[in-house]
Amino acid sequence: MRKLSFILVMLLCVSTVFAQKSKVTGAQNYLNSGKLDKAKDAIDQGIQDEKCVAYAKAYLVKGKVYQGIFESPLPAYKNLEKNPLDIAYAAYLKALELDEKGKMVKPVKAQMTNMIPDYTNEAVNRYNAGDFAGALDAFEKVLEIEAMDMFKDNPVVDTAVIFNAGMAAQKSENYDKAIKYYKQSIDYEYGGAKSYANLSHVLKNAGNEEEAVKYLHKGFELFPNDSWMLVELINYYMLGGEPQKAADYLDKAIALDPNNGSFYRAKGTLYEKTKEYDKAEEMYVKALELSPEDFTSQYNLGLLKLNAAIAKHQEANEIMDAKKYNEAIKVVYTEYEKVIPYFEKVLEMQPGEKNSLITLKELYFKLRNENEAYLEKYNEVKAQLDGME
Repeated sequence: MRKLSFILVMLLCVSTVFAQKSKVTGAQNYLNSGKLDKAKDAIDQGIQDEKCVAYAKAYLVKGKVYQGIFESPLPAYKNLEKNPLDIAYAAYLKALELDEKGKMVKPVKAQMTNMIPDYTNEAVNRYNAGDFAGALDAFEKVLEIEAMDMFKDNPVVDTAVIFNAGMAAQKSENYDKAIKYYKQSIDYEYGGAKSYANLSHVLKNAGNEEEAVKYLHKGFELFPNDSWMLVELINYYMLGGEPQKAADYLDKAIALDPNNGSFYRAKGTLYEKTKEYDKAEEMYVKALELSPEDFTSQYNLGLLKLNAAIAKHQEANEIMDAKKYNEAIKVVYTEYEKVIPYFEKVLEMQPGEKNSLITLKELYFKLRNENEAYLEKYNEVKAQLDGME
């Protein structure tokens, strides 16, 4: 009875082999004629039963069909499968695994050669779509393919892909891989200052601040005139509570790029930290001259003026003499009135900016008795803010 069962299983397997090979041939024919939908149906059916047969060519054809789906410019074909390239890649690896006589190496190599630009394009598309983890996976597939034994006669170090893998890893907060790929980029002398700056940034996020500073300064030594490197140094010392060091690097950045308004804005922020408010105002004004739509500089300038008016108000409140107080408070109201155009300008740049609306609401309220127009403006802004809640 057992022998009969074995014979039946063998007969079933033989019939499956013929059926599978027939489907594989059909899939190849459909592929050759460009009918990818029918090619997909045929190969999916022809490769169903792996228990009875291990047919390397079937997986080669499957890889070609799914790679063809990825490469097709026609939406009807591209939508046949969500991740056709990954399926094709796995199929080619399976074909090599089942290939006992080495017949698959040459045709698979030809397909893998085309998969390098395919996966590169896929990585770029995923990156641009915000799928940074997917982009990293695609870039790593390129590196895996290029490292295969079949390409060892013409080894390739794809430095651009290594660097981009680092960027995708950084964006997806996969810091271990970002560190790995940026360090490789540095070893291959690719990416210039960006490799050092990005590596430093990632190391800091990963909690390794000591190594981050080392790479930051090493990058600056190698690329002292690179604005990217300078910006990273400036940010590091600004956020790290060493404004004087940040100022030194900012001066160098301004000397290299005197028309970059963001450098003047950053220096204005530094002057605020050191309480040199007149110099801070000068920097914000300069930043706005170079970049008239610089919302942050305009807002910071408004805050400077507002804080100065508030300080005068506090001084006035300390005056005990009624006559002197009344004179001082008139000056205060004049200063408050001077603040208003700065925040109204902010709203021109960024309509509906909530902090500016709140500030203007308070200013209009303070001045409502000085000018009836401010009471009307107060009601308008209040209604706008109430509508945001």
